[in-house]
Amino acid sequence: MKTSTRIICKEQVLPRAVISFPNNLRFGCEFEFYISGNNTKEIIEELKSISGSDILINLSEVPAEDDSHNCLCLKYDSSLADAGVEISIPICSYDTLCYYIGHISYIIDEYGTTNEDTGFHIHISMKNKENMDFYALLLLCDDANLLNSWGERNGYSLNPMEILNCLNEEEAKILKNNKGRVWSIERRGNAHIEIRTMGGIAYHKEIEKIYKELDLFIKFFQESLENMKLNSHYKTILRNHLKILDCTNNDKIRRFQDFISTINPIVD
Repeated sequence: MKTSTRIICKEQVLPRAVISFPNNLRFGCEFEFYISGNNTKEIIEELKSISGSDILINLSEVPAEDDSHNCLCLKYDSSLADAGVEISIPICSYDTLCYYIGHISYIIDEYGTTNEDTGFHIHISMKNKENMDFYALLLLCDDANLLNSWGERNGYSLNPMEILNCLNEEEAKILKNNKGRVWSIERRGNAHIEIRTMGGIAYHKEIEKIYKELDLFIKFFQESLENMKLNSHYKTILRNHLKILDCTNNDKIRRFQDFISTINPIVD
């Protein structure tokens, strides 16, 4: 195991990694891209100028340091080909997340490239919450066209709602045997989701679209933590969903429920 190179943060650089969390919401994100030419040093210098946390550099493997979630990381990405890397930010507040999205998108534009295989992943979580209705969250996001607004992505970012429409038995077997995360939105804990819908060619240039969809994901995430039986909009969506299930054969419903269970773990 190769130890990461650590760059100590300058205290005057803002924002700090862990500050106050309004509404107890916490965020993180990862930017996948390819480094253009020999620009690694330039990227590191840019990260030093914006980071409010220590920086970990490891282009051979994922950093294993205990505090990696509180660091800005430039690291190896196993889902991409040679020269493919990922920048992940420390756990942070909404304002800090938006700060990093803007600055790191600029860095990628200056010193890197993106293609159909690169993605942008966002983590949203809330501490001390255990009652998230993940199924409701899926239906709300699907109704708002959030699960497919970036078009068809790749085998690591599949829309779970499409199972009812087109997934045949052979495709189901292939996906079930895949390693790694394959769904465009997943539950990562009691009140923690990872959104993998965004990405593709030049995704880093779509900052306004990212911000707009981020706000919707946050809205639906917060709603899913409340009593969904009191949400009239959701009840309408659910009724329409149940009508689709009534017209779907039992085998597809079984596969749908099987796949939903694989992305709905209660594990932290």
